[in-house]
Amino acid sequence: MAALTLHDFVDVGVLQEVQDRFADATGLAVIIGDEKGRPITEPSNFTSFCSYIRSCPEGLARCILSDERVGILAAKDEKPVIHRCHSGLVDLAAPIIHNGQYLGAVLCGQVVMDENEAEQLEMIYGNVRDLPLDRSELFKCLQQVARQDEKKVSAVAELLFITANYIIKMIAAQIAQQELHQKTQKLMEELHVRTELEKTLQDIELKMLQSQMNPHFLFNALNTVSRLAYLEGAEKTQEVTCSLSRILRYNLRKIDKLVPLEEELEYIRHYLFIQQTRYRDHLHFECFVDPKLERLPIPLLTLQPLIENAIVHGFEPEGKRMTIRVRGEIFGHDVRFTVEDNGRGMPDIPLADMLLEAQRERRAGHTTNIGLYNIHRRLQYQFGAGYGITEMKGRPGKGVTITIMLPGGKQYESVDCG
Repeated sequence: MAALTLHDFVDVGVLQEVQDRFADATGLAVIIGDEKGRPITEPSNFTSFCSYIRSCPEGLARCILSDERVGILAAKDEKPVIHRCHSGLVDLAAPIIHNGQYLGAVLCGQVVMDENEAEQLEMIYGNVRDLPLDRSELFKCLQQVARQDEKKVSAVAELLFITANYIIKMIAAQIAQQELHQKTQKLMEELHVRTELEKTLQDIELKMLQSQMNPHFLFNALNTVSRLAYLEGAEKTQEVTCSLSRILRYNLRKIDKLVPLEEELEYIRHYLFIQQTRYRDHLHFECFVDPKLERLPIPLLTLQPLIENAIVHGFEPEGKRMTIRVRGEIFGHDVRFTVEDNGRGMPDIPLADMLLEAQRERRAGHTTNIGLYNIHRRLQYQFGAGYGITEMKGRPGKGVTITIMLPGGKQYESVDCG
């Protein structure tokens, strides 16, 4: 990765404006160079002598090399330095350093000191007369170079240091703004990806749940209708067929809609009517729900899959009567449902392990306990992580009890049952 330069941090137009104002205030020549001494800005108040030197390639190369050296020297000392350029003119340099990285320098000067002026001019002329330039023009330009005393040069050096620090602060502000923008962009992208991912997962799980009504139940129900049509009159057959049609109609509703609790319970009664017709006196159902909860909106297929699970996994065909109970009650600011049975039961496995196993079975394509995982995930999608299946207790031969928590009260005031 290439190292960052002054160009990457500050707009050149802004640097040019700062430089021009400094030049106007001091009356001296100013230029800003990068870490290699290469000019970044256009020269301000340059003397005709220096402009003439830079007009030839060899003279320009000497000036850039001189600017590089003095910039590095200033960076090493971390303060302004006063020096003589390759020709012998007095220049000043203040380093631009950010986070330990030397980015360039503000260069100022192009003056002759008042002390021993004649000797200095002779030395300067001698340093540049080998350049491929007209000697008379070179000497003429040299005579026009400003003279300054040591006190003013020192004062300008301090002002130059303040200017360099101002540029450094500009760089820090620009970097902070860029970092904030990048973090904001990254956060927005992450939020977008997370939202899209959650929506995709939710759509997939809802569609999968909608298609997961146990096909064995449908086949058994149709077989029951067929046998009844053969063995007895049409009345019982009509009742079973009516219940089956209502079940199918309920299942074809959009799975992401909320329905009043009384509709879910009515659906359960139709489902159990068919199962009780199949198993006759071996299956018993009890429902104890607070009447205040009848209009409570709940997600479609919240309780029925738990009852189906109880029958599929808990029913013992040897003749033992099975009882399934549904309870619903207001529990503080929430609503608590329990579905319990006295079937064959199961080992008392921690809920987290049971849901994890159900998730694995779902990925493997098995149907056992998939309803548990889907119900739990749907309720969390709808209401938050604190809701869903909160407890599951079971003992071999003693049945299973599952507890579901839903929000109540004000959280439902704006919910529309579709």
